Amino acid sequence: MIFVECDCKRAAFHFSVEEFFTRHVKNEEPVLMLWQADKTVMLGNNQVADAEVNTEFAGKSGIVIIRRSSGGGAIYTDLGTVLFTFITPLIYEPVIHRENAAVRIIKALASMGVNASREGKNDILLDGKKISGLAQYTVDNHICTHGSLLYNTDLETLTNVLIANESKLAPKGITSIRSRVTNIKPYMNTQLTTGEFIGKLKDILLSDNDYSIFLPTSDEIDKINKIAAEKYENRMWNYRM
Repeated sequence: MIFVECDCKRAAFHFSVEEFFTRHVKNEEPVLMLWQADKTVMLGNNQVADAEVNTEFAGKSGIVIIRRSSGGGAIYTDLGTVLFTFITPLIYEPVIHRENAAVRIIKALASMGVNASREGKNDILLDGKKISGLAQYTVDNHICTHGSLLYNTDLETLTNVLIANESKLAPKGITSIRSRVTNIKPYMNTQLTTGEFIGKLKDILLSDNDYSIFLPTSDEIDKINKIAAEKYENRMWNYRM
């Protein structure tokens, strides 16, 4: 397994690393990324920013809006959120890869005393509330499955910046986004900082694997930055203008 370790807090850079591996690295080793991003709304591939995001609030709050390559709904992340990425050869149907990723995250949380469970295709719940959503995209013979974990996220900002989809909330008897989500931290037996939580999650997810740390060459960094500039930092991509 290849583990990508990076202190960069730009979502565009990490999405570009994902795309670099899915498009340009032709090895059969799985890739694991654990990362963070500054205040960001991440749109699903087919979403319209104005329909999903309070763009005025985002602008005033310094929240970046970025579009990812996978489908699914809009999410809010900040430095209290943990992002995870699994990139593997496309061996099974995508749903199997998504299930495998969800199971690994749920088992890792369970080993920390947090009893989460799956709901539907994409969500992981804790005490009946959402703590994670997964999304995917495929390129040739590789699949990228990624998601977020609300560990100590600012849920008030999340509520203010995301526009509620009433068609999804109403059938479940939920009145707001805020009442549907929760953070992991209050459920931990041992109170860890977000950084400590990431370290523990890393140790658990890598415990059954021989792994190497990805140390990009200057040429690889150039390729990653080129992807970021042309796509994930490009307003035409993010707003589909």
